[in-house]
Amino acid sequence: MIDGFLRQGAKRGFGPTLHIEGDALMLHGWWHTAYRVTDEVIAVRNEEPREEAPVLDDLIAALEAKGLLRVAIDPPLIQPITYTELSLGQVSWALWAPDPDTGQRALEAKAGEETFLSDNPFQEADWTAELGGARRVAGLPTALVLTVGVEQEQAEALGAALGDCRMEIRTFEEFPPSSCGALIPGAIVVDATGDRGREFIMELRTEACGRFIPVAALTDSAGPPPGADEVLHPAAPPAAWVPVVRSLLP
Repeated sequence: MIDGFLRQGAKRGFGPTLHIEGDALMLHGWWHTAYRVTDEVIAVRNEEPREEAPVLDDLIAALEAKGLLRVAIDPPLIQPITYTELSLGQVSWALWAPDPDTGQRALEAKAGEETFLSDNPFQEADWTAELGGARRVAGLPTALVLTVGVEQEQAEALGAALGDCRMEIRTFEEFPPSSCGALIPGAIVVDATGDRGREFIMELRTEACGRFIPVAALTDSAGPPPGADEVLHPAAPPAAWVPVVRSLLP
């Protein structure tokens, strides 16, 4: 999670103790550990967490390896920024940057950003954080793949190829679209070679629990059927589906 936060610019990610939520790195699901002002300027919580964890030591080691320096403690602009961006009250922050001037310029730019007019009110909601968080809190693996209508042998081969994912295999008869909320899958693979599968995807999109879950459709068509996000060729070996399925997972 630290590597993804600092080096890859990840906006979503979940591990056993840390998760990434936008530009915040969170410990144990609630404790703000770091805030990404820019890719090169990071605010780190200048306090020890209530629950013992080596995360701050690991984070500081990664910051130093990235070539950043601790350039300031509680610079004046950090509080209004973290209050606005994280809805977080008074806490102490250490600012890490390549040099003091770069850190100060980054804070000034962030504090001067106008977000109201740039926000898109018609943008679809992103529920990946909620889905990943629910799986983590429940003690489940961070990625759950559900197959619906896919032949048992193909689904099992896909699960073996994915390796670190939890697989749930269902038929159309035993899994109506309204049931997806009970499993909270990260991605759904649907056999859409027939009308039953294509209708399932459309019905899934009308359900609250299925509106934002990515769907990969098994189909011979060149493009995805309505409601699906990606296409998987049904004649290809399931191992060949892995890159597409992984690209859909939060």
